[in-house]
Amino acid sequence: MKINPIAKIKVMTYNVHSCRGLDGRVLPERIARVIEQFNPDLVALQELDVNRRWSKRMNQPFLIAQYLRMHCHFQPTIAVEGEHYGIAILSRYPFKIKKSEDLPSYSKKSFPGKSYIPLLKYFSEPRHAIWTSVIIGGIEEVYFVNTHLSLRAKERFEQVKSILGQEWLNMDSHKVPTIFCGDFNEGPRSRGYQLLKASFGEVKSSMAHKSSRKTLFSPLPLFEVDHIFYNGNLRVESVNVPNTPLTRIASDHLPVIADFSLYQGGQ
Repeated sequence: MKINPIAKIKVMTYNVHSCRGLDGRVLPERIARVIEQFNPDLVALQELDVNRRWSKRMNQPFLIAQYLRMHCHFQPTIAVEGEHYGIAILSRYPFKIKKSEDLPSYSKKSFPGKSYIPLLKYFSEPRHAIWTSVIIGGIEEVYFVNTHLSLRAKERFEQVKSILGQEWLNMDSHKVPTIFCGDFNEGPRSRGYQLLKASFGEVKSSMAHKSSRKTLFSPLPLFEVDHIFYNGNLRVESVNVPNTPLTRIASDHLPVIADFSLYQGGQ
């Protein structure tokens, strides 16, 4: 007997580069239009600004969520003199925050306003993850996790181990279907990616052409650093890394989009 899914879920992860496109214009509405084209239910965003001088003092996550009429949680990873920079989750479903904290870091430096905007943040900024609980189809709980990991390989590996460990997802006794995505700053050959693959599938692995999996840099993608991992009673139906005139200019990353079917627990 064929078992029907209880819901369909469309997920997007997108590093939006402070909404500063490759034409130099800071346009949260343009990022919102990219997202709107694909109509996702859950969105993980990285590199967002709130009240930053270099991005015109905009509240970027609020403006994007307002345009899309979605629920939003923004988590700053850097907060200096009223200026904030961080990651966010958007959702068509109400959700609860289970955990939202800094990840392990070898260097916790101060970030004076002039130095972290915009250069030093790339190499020494604190890294964070947001772990949410979403009820899908009115009955099934799904975890949705967003992160933006370090540029340093050792630090990234420690951050992945932390998220999978007892203080976070606790994969030894983990039972809830989970979608874990973001900008991991690493590709399939890295230790962190391989550790994640022990507990999760990765949506782009089903794509026939490796070149179509790359997301950075958007005009000519060279690196596969943005990923959507998943486990539990979720099945991938389709994957898309849209390479269009709009996505090539809106950010320096291309988004990754995956369609899932969700089945009731135990199916």
